[in-house]
Amino acid sequence: MRVDAEQVYANWSTGLVRIVLLTGVTGALGSALLPLLAQQFPDHDIYCLIRATDAAAARGRLDAVIGGAAMAGDASRIHALQGDAALPGFGLADGVLDDLAARVEKIFHLAASVDFDLPLPESRAINVHSTAAVLAFARRCRLRGTAGFHISYVSTAYVAGDRNGLLKESDLRLGQGFWNGYEESKLEAEELVAAAAHELPVTVFRPSQVIGDSRTGAISKFFGFYEFVGLAVRGRSNILVADPDARPDMVPLDYVCRALLHLSARPDAAGATYHLAAGLANSLAVSEVVEAVLEVMARHKAGSEATARPRIIRADRLALDAAPDELARYEYSAQKLLLRTYGPYLAYERDFDVAATHALLAQAGIVIPPMREAIMVTADYALRSRVRRREAPHNKPSQLGETA
Repeated sequence: MRVDAEQVYANWSTGLVRIVLLTGVTGALGSALLPLLAQQFPDHDIYCLIRATDAAAARGRLDAVIGGAAMAGDASRIHALQGDAALPGFGLADGVLDDLAARVEKIFHLAASVDFDLPLPESRAINVHSTAAVLAFARRCRLRGTAGFHISYVSTAYVAGDRNGLLKESDLRLGQGFWNGYEESKLEAEELVAAAAHELPVTVFRPSQVIGDSRTGAISKFFGFYEFVGLAVRGRSNILVADPDARPDMVPLDYVCRALLHLSARPDAAGATYHLAAGLANSLAVSEVVEAVLEVMARHKAGSEATARPRIIRADRLALDAAPDELARYEYSAQKLLLRTYGPYLAYERDFDVAATHALLAQAGIVIPPMREAIMVTADYALRSRVRRREAPHNKPSQLGETA
């Protein structure tokens, strides 16, 4: 894709207002971060790099995000920039890149593929190539000598791969294996960032498994945790293959956004890596997560038959502990397909080192909320959203409870 420069300049803001460049605005994290960026940078224009067939389509995708976030008051300074983060120069002409670089003060690079099922070459083409393109553009910006220039790169805590023990923020490639191309491609992208850290002021943020806003439950994309909620809604199986005692690290969307913005503004942020994770001490065991979700489901089924509580069986005990009819149903179930993707995240827990980051954030009043309540709030939001989608005309099936 090569973007027509005239289309870009047609939407160009006037004057010398500084720019915040955001990639990944249409994702779950990017769409939640946008309104907070508008608050934190009230004197900046915000340009959102969006892959689309033309400028009008890019603007349409952005308008959907702005409308969903109720940001009408800030809409005039939030701009759609048609381009592709995974292409060299974002697919933009050199002149456009130079004009953009002259005004960009902050870059927030969130664009990524979070599809765990993609083969490594395809994950790499998105996650690694986009990071390389952002770093190349950042070098253009740096040449302009803009005061306060900074890059925030959102990685994942799961660059740790299959390692055990305390997983430190300073760790990178330590001989670990990977469960999927997503993990490995994000590690490779981080290696690019680390190699550029001597010349560019860049901070790495590593969220764990992001769930909805802890206050409202809201999130724009349903995957991971929500897909298992969907299985429970459909009642397709009376067993769950997981370690009941493992504590998967889940972190609320609002915590991640607030933490990211606060830490990125620190004067010592350049060169730092932060785990945006709950930590084991704040995380619930799989069995506790199941109980919390079932409690929410019972509220939605008031007056009707309650959802059966599944037996939680470890994968290495499945053949021994499951009844023949349970094994038969599991063999051809959606759960088995899901576990090909998410099984490693339910089979054992990761001990992300969060002590230093939690201490820094606590000074600003940013703390992990009680996770049982947060999980219940976001499960409730997901179930209410499912009802709305089922009632909406001509609505396409979503990942939550509406696909086979």
